[in-house]
Amino acid sequence: MGAGRGKALRELGVGTLGDLLEYFPRTYQVERSERPIAQLVPHQIQIARGEVTAVDYIPYPRPRFEATLRDPTGILSLAWFNGAFLRTRIHPGQILRVQGKVGYFRGLAQMVQAKWEVIQPDAPLVGEDLVRAIYPASGKLKSLAIWKIVDANIEAALAGVQEWFPPELLKSRGLPGRREAYRAIHQPTTLTEAASARRRLVYDELMLMQLALCLSRKLRDIDTQAPALKFDRTLDQRILARFPFHLTEAQQMAAWQILRDMQQSHPMNRLLQGDVGCGKTVVALYAMLAAVANRYQAVVLAPTETLAEQHYLTISNFLAGSSVSIELFTQRTKKEGRGGLQRHLAAGDIHIAIGTQALIQEDMQFANLGLVVVDEQHKLGVGQRGILKNKGLSPHYLVMTATPIPRTLALSYFAHFDITTITQLPSGRQPIKTTWFRETQRAEAVMLLKRELQAGRQAYIVVPQVDEDIADQGVKSVSAECDRLKRGVLADWRVGMIHGQMKTQEKQAAMLAFRRHEVDVLVATTVIEVGIDVPNATVMLIENADRFGLSQLHQLRGRVGRGEHASLCLLLSDPTSEDATERLTVMTQTASGFDIAEADLKLRGPGEFFGMRQHGLPEFKLADITGELELLKLTRQDAEAMLQNDPQLRRLSLMALRRELLAQFGESLALPQIG
Repeated sequence: MGAGRGKALRELGVGTLGDLLEYFPRTYQVERSERPIAQLVPHQIQIARGEVTAVDYIPYPRPRFEATLRDPTGILSLAWFNGAFLRTRIHPGQILRVQGKVGYFRGLAQMVQAKWEVIQPDAPLVGEDLVRAIYPASGKLKSLAIWKIVDANIEAALAGVQEWFPPELLKSRGLPGRREAYRAIHQPTTLTEAASARRRLVYDELMLMQLALCLSRKLRDIDTQAPALKFDRTLDQRILARFPFHLTEAQQMAAWQILRDMQQSHPMNRLLQGDVGCGKTVVALYAMLAAVANRYQAVVLAPTETLAEQHYLTISNFLAGSSVSIELFTQRTKKEGRGGLQRHLAAGDIHIAIGTQALIQEDMQFANLGLVVVDEQHKLGVGQRGILKNKGLSPHYLVMTATPIPRTLALSYFAHFDITTITQLPSGRQPIKTTWFRETQRAEAVMLLKRELQAGRQAYIVVPQVDEDIADQGVKSVSAECDRLKRGVLADWRVGMIHGQMKTQEKQAAMLAFRRHEVDVLVATTVIEVGIDVPNATVMLIENADRFGLSQLHQLRGRVGRGEHASLCLLLSDPTSEDATERLTVMTQTASGFDIAEADLKLRGPGEFFGMRQHGLPEFKLADITGELELLKLTRQDAEAMLQNDPQLRRLSLMALRRELLAQFGESLALPQIG
């Protein structure tokens, strides 16, 4: 292989034989048997071979390269438009195999833009249903060239492949051997064989991940001691008395489940999920108050300062007048006050600390940290636990997400979590009707919004950005839209605004005015995405709705529908992409966060859905997590059974698997500790 091809392969990520073996086909092409030229069937893609007897390049009126192919039965005319480069590639005397759609002109067979390759005169005929792999190609390296490179090197590449699993497991799951699977995925004799090979290699990817997650969980439970909290009915009643409403049955069950975990001496690692508005924050606060009652501190980590501020405001409202000390820690915390806050935190005077990742950096010390609540973990890195462990802390962990975890992700990337799902919404919640309007229908959308205002209710208008962006014309901003509405269509109503660049006190004042109905319409950015509960707000209009992600749109929509009146979500957008169109369509078809999450996963894939690169887990090369639910369940069962029988994977037949596991996951999941 020449230096040019080697460079082109490296640009595709192929630098070794192992890389080549894992440069998998994107699809397959079924090639029918070769036919003599006289037997070619018109209007079908056919294969033929013959000797080149003449070539010609015609520059005008439309440049094309022509060649004549002859076999003992007849003549085939070939033409390639814009094929000047073929003058140096195709010559009389060569034997070509060509494939293309056959046409006839004045009784002469023709192919235009045929695929071609030079072959030896004694090259075997293409048999029935030859399955040829089609590879992801580049401008420098076509699929056919890659296929030839794989064909020339596959034997050497397969020599280094070792089996990972014992024969009895492969037999019970109907899986081919690992080496056999690699050969068949590149050189299948049938499409069924290719599918079987893919299933085996996907099984390998999923099984490796499941083993890593199971081992990580076992190590966490064995090696780490967490504070065991005491809890009784009296404490339960004291905590419940802090809330101005009764918890739903689902919230109460979730709280008790979390408390059971926190009474154990090994760290809780629980994921609390539920649809927008189901009351996850209340459940998390219940757990925090249980920790505080046991003289431990609790921490809330949010992905952004804005979200941290929202949690601070929400929790402060719940605990107003109590003896629980709450403080907000973000990069915006004034330097002159930060030192004092740090001293109070280290002394244990602060019971609940709320902030971003800045809260757990090296200069922050805790007196007795018992619980860490992480909101929307997919937007945070994986370093928090390690930082706290370095401080000698092993608290309980509760992760909240308002983007419900699709079952495939729950069985894979989140398999090391215990999962609590709140499926019940608080009583009195009203349905939200979502409608998508094009820009030409703006007047109709505004009319619906005004109708709600005239009935004495309130509205949100959400825009994508704080300020006008010259480079992004046509995208609404808070300040400009607020001014325009005050002077125009909403001149008869009180219009306020809120955005992330405002100071915490300003945001608090803006929300308080809206909550007290001193403001009728609140123009906002996504700062209102979480933690806002105004029952009288019954309509939300989202400008440039195509600029928001699916889960974000669903989160925003959850700010209405919180009172006794039916609510509206109005999406205004002229989307320019298929993905954006699909997102808006999904929003109008379902109000279920679980359905939204499944659709979002299919649209974006797992890598973007939860920022999986942050989880220390490599991306799959073959597995499509959105469609592998049954195989995920299978590998979960098999991984648990394998580790139950051989916790350290010491069996001789598992040595290659163990080496691969340590190579891929050892650092990120501390697997070298397995012995």
